[in-house]
Amino acid sequence: MTGTVDDSDLANERWTADVVLADGESVMIRAMVPGEAEALRAFHRRQSPDSIYRRFFSPKPEMTPEMADYFTAVDPDHRTALAVWRGDDLIGWASYERWASRDDAEVAFMVDDDHRGKGIATLLLEHLAAIARGHGITRFTAETLADNRAMLTVFAKAGWPVHQKFDSGVIDVDFDLTDDAAFVGSVERREQRADSKAMARLLLPRTVAVVGASDTPRTVGDALWRHLRGSFSGPLYAVNPNHDTVGGVHAYRSVIDIPDDVSLAVIAVPIADVVATVRQCITKHVRGAVIVTDLEESDVDVASLVAEARHSGMRVIGPASMGIASPNIGFQAALVDVHLPPGNVAVSMQSGTLGGSLLRQAADLSLGLSWFVSLGDKCDVSGNDLLQFWSDDEATSVIALYTETFGNPRKFARIARRVARTRPIVAVRTGAAAITDSTGAIYQQAGVIEVPTVTALLDTARVLASQPIPAGPRVAVLTNSRSPGTLAEAALTAAGLVTAPQRLRVNHRAPSGEYAAAITATLSDKDIDALLVIYAPAVEATVSNVAPEIDRAAGGATKPVLAVMLGSRDGPVLSGSQVPSFSFPETAAAVLGRMWAYGQWRALEAEGASDDLADVLFDDAHAIIDAALAAGTDELSFAETCRVLESYGIPVATAGDADSAESAVVEARRIGYPVGMKAQRRRIGRSVHAGVALDLTDDDDVVMAFGTMRESLGDDAASVTVQRMVPPGVDVRVRARAGERIGPVVDVGLGGVQADVIDSGVHRLAPLSPSGARQLLETSRVAMALHEAGLPADRLVDVIVRVSRLSFEHAELTEIELNPVIVSEGGIWATDV
Repeated sequence: MTGTVDDSDLANERWTADVVLADGESVMIRAMVPGEAEALRAFHRRQSPDSIYRRFFSPKPEMTPEMADYFTAVDPDHRTALAVWRGDDLIGWASYERWASRDDAEVAFMVDDDHRGKGIATLLLEHLAAIARGHGITRFTAETLADNRAMLTVFAKAGWPVHQKFDSGVIDVDFDLTDDAAFVGSVERREQRADSKAMARLLLPRTVAVVGASDTPRTVGDALWRHLRGSFSGPLYAVNPNHDTVGGVHAYRSVIDIPDDVSLAVIAVPIADVVATVRQCITKHVRGAVIVTDLEESDVDVASLVAEARHSGMRVIGPASMGIASPNIGFQAALVDVHLPPGNVAVSMQSGTLGGSLLRQAADLSLGLSWFVSLGDKCDVSGNDLLQFWSDDEATSVIALYTETFGNPRKFARIARRVARTRPIVAVRTGAAAITDSTGAIYQQAGVIEVPTVTALLDTARVLASQPIPAGPRVAVLTNSRSPGTLAEAALTAAGLVTAPQRLRVNHRAPSGEYAAAITATLSDKDIDALLVIYAPAVEATVSNVAPEIDRAAGGATKPVLAVMLGSRDGPVLSGSQVPSFSFPETAAAVLGRMWAYGQWRALEAEGASDDLADVLFDDAHAIIDAALAAGTDELSFAETCRVLESYGIPVATAGDADSAESAVVEARRIGYPVGMKAQRRRIGRSVHAGVALDLTDDDDVVMAFGTMRESLGDDAASVTVQRMVPPGVDVRVRARAGERIGPVVDVGLGGVQADVIDSGVHRLAPLSPSGARQLLETSRVAMALHEAGLPADRLVDVIVRVSRLSFEHAELTEIELNPVIVSEGGIWATDV
């Protein structure tokens, strides 16, 4: 059924999205509605004659009311128009119109002359393509003048393979919307660049205003003002209607009164003044705001307030943020009064009060930070935005996250996985994020190093910031005391590492240079991947005797070196040293174990980065699913399911349907004996009376089994499936289920009769790479079953990858269950679906 989109659709936010342009500015994309016809005509009048000619191929200084009505009356099956709004200003629009009785549509764009070069046309194309694909359109076509390089560039950069044909000064362009891989990669690259620039506009301000600045001691406004006065070198303005001056500096009554442009407003005002303050910032065209005020128990409609801010292009951190800081650039708009040493670790937290404790502990550890951002209630800017910014921030090499909630888990998984390939991400989760198993699956698949406590977060981050990732699991222990060495070896084993066959010992009263010589010799051993140096001071010796030796010998090593200085505080082994030190060996061993696991994940990601399934027939699967939906069914038949699986290269044991004993014999002869027979509606159990008959070797067996099923099940056995019997092997269950917010989740476990009583609970998010599928398999009970049967896992890994792709690329499939998939010496087959 088709119809026009009206204002009620927009109220439901259909096709509406806040997006970020190439320059970091926020705008809104949404469907055009009839009430906006006059705005479209006004937009048209503002454009140059050249722009109009390139869009319509003829002079058209005025858009007629009839034409404007036509473009704003949207019928998504045949015609859709989207508009880009910057505040209340229309700055670009695009539409597609389906060719009659075809699955392709013509697409066209027009971007305001003053806003070109910001990626607006590219964004419109991406959103139009998503809508078109959802309505069965598989190709876009376009006509453009041969010298319209800007539009040709839009098509070329979209990611789809573009076909061009030149004729009489016009280029005909067409591209296949079902070619996903290149398009998704292109979208992700554009999105990353835009999100990064948006965060740069917010986090790298030219001018700052503290709204609520005060010189009253021990107030929030006083702390923020003092910290910024002592760190920020750019123009800084105080705003407080109740003060003429703050700290000897003129105070403005409103941010609007500031004579300069304001890049960032730090808002610390009473709850009753927050809404008015944010709206003043909007009027002032402030680019970003950090709301320190906590609005949790207020009646402020935070979502609506943020929508106003985003509508005007302003991004917001908070409410309940403790602030932001970057020691590297001398910028501290944070409440906590602590000196933050510059470094290469970026920290993001939601909790404000806990953030203060974390910063103090980081300072005690001499942990250098590139950034600290307290997201507070995360009403707008999220951890995803920060990951996009830090992914290409040269000052950041390690990212530490404290996560209480996920705004967009699927986006987090995608971004974090890309970032973690080059920068380790360490995370501790609590609150809602700690409750669901799916969060753990997100972290594992994305390569995020999950830790149990904030202390472990800092410990792991500081080692990653100064030490290389171990190339293998072999760790040497160098110690001057037997007991700590024994404790270290047990902890290393528990962390999944392998200790060197022989412990390295130095004397309690080690003469000068003995530790350094032992470290140098150990690091040169090709059979050692990491070194743990333990020093237990004797009565006659102190840590200060040995620390310089360790620092000198281990500094700049290509293998990780961690020190354990018993009786000393955690931190660097020596002030200014890059060698991390711990009070006890268990903590150091746990960190090394996490580093090795991360190194393994990164190596597997590199191996699987180029894997692709070239034989997948997406269109075939899509057609079968669409036909079933059109027929009003909520479950594919066995035959339809088999065809969908086969289109994705998933092997299914040969089968056919029958509705009588005679037709069952015909199918059995076609397939070849022995066969199995299954009623399409079965009871619990695996007997012929329950609707399952196996190892039927001739026609008589088939006739007898069919009769028994009909007698036992009645009409439930009116239709049966006759299927080839495959060689016995290991029964496996492979399943993909749609998650409400995180997308399809794939799990693997033992199948057949064991599936209901032994459930591994092991799952990962789709889609899976071969390395990810192998990891999933190895953490399930299936791996041991295959090993005991002497069967390779390669074919099963391939099936898991294909099931994950099928579920990911066809959101209409809410559940796919193959049980059992039989893995045998002769091959692999899905036998029941």
